[in-house]
Amino acid sequence: MVLVSLDAVGAGHVGAYGYERDTTPHLDAIADAGTLFEAAFTQQPWTLSSHLTMATGLDPAVHGASRERAAAPGAATLSEMLQAEGFATAAFAAERVWMHPRYGHDRGFERYELGGSDARKNTPAIVAWLAGQARELARDPEHRFFLFAHFYDAHSDAKTPVPYFVPPPARDRYLPEGEPWGRRGGTGLLLQLRRSGTATPRDRDFIRAYYDAGVRYVDEHGLGVISTALRELGLERDTLLVVTSDHGEEILEHGYVLHGQPYDETIRVPLVLRGPGIPAGLRIGHLAGLVDLAPTILGLLRLPPLPGAQGMDLSSLMRGAGAVRDAVFTDGVYEGERGWGSSVVADVEGRRWSYIVRVRATGERGRRRFAVEGEGELYDLQRDPQQQSDLQAERPQLAGQLRDRLLAWYRANELRAQSLAAAREHLPLGPAEAEHLRVLGYAQ
Repeated sequence: MVLVSLDAVGAGHVGAYGYERDTTPHLDAIADAGTLFEAAFTQQPWTLSSHLTMATGLDPAVHGASRERAAAPGAATLSEMLQAEGFATAAFAAERVWMHPRYGHDRGFERYELGGSDARKNTPAIVAWLAGQARELARDPEHRFFLFAHFYDAHSDAKTPVPYFVPPPARDRYLPEGEPWGRRGGTGLLLQLRRSGTATPRDRDFIRAYYDAGVRYVDEHGLGVISTALRELGLERDTLLVVTSDHGEEILEHGYVLHGQPYDETIRVPLVLRGPGIPAGLRIGHLAGLVDLAPTILGLLRLPPLPGAQGMDLSSLMRGAGAVRDAVFTDGVYEGERGWGSSVVADVEGRRWSYIVRVRATGERGRRRFAVEGEGELYDLQRDPQQQSDLQAERPQLAGQLRDRLLAWYRANELRAQSLAAAREHLPLGPAEAEHLRVLGYAQ
């Protein structure tokens, strides 16, 4: 079993999801040979909390991980479940702050390594570990393993010459020929352009070109290397391979950069599966959340479910049966940070709708109350997938129904989190870590 997370790679920039640039040939090939979820959404567009939602099958407010808190000790993880079933487990993560083991990412892993943001430097250790698993399988046909591989190449970086920096010539793959941009800077430049409101269409084209180069780089030097290794080591046929992401990126589509706002470009992520029992070429249009990832993997492996998981096992959808989601939620309330908008994407009246609004939390954690600020925004995703025409004023009753569902989700999660939150350890950030996060744009 192999789970690959391509940090910051939104579904809208993936060829298999209809993107016009050839950014993801390896991911597209995996999708052709497997099953693709067309409408998978993150529950919080943030590296830390999103990966722990993948691991635990719990919404962010329930597992409770935040910039100064680890996931609740009672939040069981996929890796712990697989380790208990006798799987050899290893994880290789390419970000040193949000993916640090102190938050609980290492639970259930015999080996947990932090690397840098260049996939070319991280994959040799991953391939070597897979080669060791192939040798074990040759000795023992019952041997099983779980690899988690996290890549950070498509994420923006601080103190780089350009945003979304990858080494040249890969960096320049999609740039307009013969046209220098004339700007320099990494994440700080993106934030400056957003705050000043001075970004031009030409700026957006260059930023998108650099971002797409990062997506292509991680597809080729991260995912592609793992896919090739599975084939060459004789592991491909019998290995479940799952590829996803924690969030996408906004490139000023709705006036912002990076990730935070719960529009489609930021919260819809790729979710592709290939392996034993996975239908080839199947595309599933039903809603899915990253909260469903661990329950679905355990279902495909025919193993017991995660204790207390909120996510659904969607494996039966690959057989054309089973329960479906009618809504997915994205949490914009961040502990210790200025909140973003929250959202619910729901199937109502035979159509798919997105409702976005800022939610305010007051009171102590475990007893918080929630209220919305303003009227919110309502979009018909089938007629308006780019979310440009706000229908809240035309459909106030529907907007109100979705608002009530969103608030009910918050209240239910607050109650559910109480039993897990009591023993969470406080993890203050050091000055160097706090500065690192500030220049990456996380300090609001």
